[in-house]
Amino acid sequence: MNFRILLIFFVFVTNVAMSQELIIEGVFRGANVYVMNPFTKTEHTFSIESIFVNDKEYSENIESSAFEIDLKHMGFKLGEDLRFCIKYKDSVMPSIINMEAIQAISSFEMKKSFVDKNQFLNWKCSEEVGSLPFLIEQYRWDKWIRVGRLRGIGTSGENHYKIKVPVHSGINLFRVYQKDYTDKKRFSDTIQYKSNLRPVSIVNKKVISKLRFSAPTQFEIFDIFGNMIYDGYGKEVLFEDLIPGKYYVNYDNSMTEFIKQ
Repeated sequence: MNFRILLIFFVFVTNVAMSQELIIEGVFRGANVYVMNPFTKTEHTFSIESIFVNDKEYSENIESSAFEIDLKHMGFKLGEDLRFCIKYKDSVMPSIINMEAIQAISSFEMKKSFVDKNQFLNWKCSEEVGSLPFLIEQYRWDKWIRVGRLRGIGTSGENHYKIKVPVHSGINLFRVYQKDYTDKKRFSDTIQYKSNLRPVSIVNKKVISKLRFSAPTQFEIFDIFGNMIYDGYGKEVLFEDLIPGKYYVNYDNSMTEFIKQ
């Protein structure tokens, strides 16, 4: 009798151990998902035991090799984060066939954008479908430079964002963009801001041990082959082992060259 109880317990533990979970995260874009439900290797049954979406159990029939989950019928709203927990048997993993249907897309529409007196870039946008990072760039030294990153809220209503940005003298140009799973970038219009900062200048163009600026500034220094060798922010750059010769420096909103003696 004791042996039979032990055997039943062993079989129960084995079955529990064989049950696994597949976690898939996405966002509701208004489309349904299609699930592939394979046969188990050891039994003539379908692999999936149950499906939960954001802790809500999917209660429709899943005894099929492929079936559709109607997410809108389950009460989800556009832009809402989704978390699928699929419990399945054996080692045969099920899958969502149309993963692109639950991946966030870059669809924001810019409503208003400006840089305030405290040098914060502010913008309002709507029509987001899923949370994607906003990447902020500044046009400086004849190129767009990444200066910030902010996670998007992801909902379709009007969302407000604010981030500190570096400002140089004169006219500043900024833009915001997102990139989704298609790798295509969606850009805002260029945002213009005129600062009252005094232009920065180089104090010594013939350098012995350090390069000095008239005020703290963002800078980049390149050799004659175009390799960046220094970058940072400050009022001076100390050279410890820089060989004599010509170098190029970007600073404030200017580009020039200097000689290391």
